[in-house]
Amino acid sequence: MEAVLFVAAWLFAVTHVDTFVVLTAFCADADYSLGEVLLGHLVGFSLGLAAAVAGAFVAAGVLQEWTFLLGVVPLALGLWGLVRSRREVGVPETPELSEPVSHVGVVAMAGVGLSGENVAVFVPFFVGLTVSELAAVTALYVVCAGAVFVLAASIVRLVPEARTPDRVDDLLVPVVLIVVGVYVLFAGWLL
Repeated sequence: MEAVLFVAAWLFAVTHVDTFVVLTAFCADADYSLGEVLLGHLVGFSLGLAAAVAGAFVAAGVLQEWTFLLGVVPLALGLWGLVRSRREVGVPETPELSEPVSHVGVVAMAGVGLSGENVAVFVPFFVGLTVSELAAVTALYVVCAGAVFVLAASIVRLVPEARTPDRVDDLLVPVVLIVVGVYVLFAGWLL
């Protein structure tokens, strides 16, 4: 069991570098509260982990070939964020009646989009596990997901003067999401 948990922890670390970068960007964005980022992260992560577990029960080969298309999600969110920030330049701020997508929803959708490569890696690994090993790995991943958020939020809090200016702040999350989306699409397409 120790060997399985070691491999699982290594796989988690390798596949969640992009999640860490995106969470750090969300935590640094003054428009997002830490609670919104945490809730969105947990929802997106949970959906991705559930897809990997379900995929292991369905068929590793079928899912592995198409999960890279989930890279479209962060790419679309990033492009939408850039378009939205460009429209708001020079326009006096007016109260909006409703946001089309909440901040929690944006973070959750980004997490789902980031799960593409994770599902592609986790499904084949999960297929070879017993039910008790899968339960232990799932529990480990939930703890690790919390640790990734705590690390991202801590870095932003430890360097408060590193807060980005408003204009850069408006571009940071969309650009990071676009880069991650393009990476997920191309990495999956090339494999």
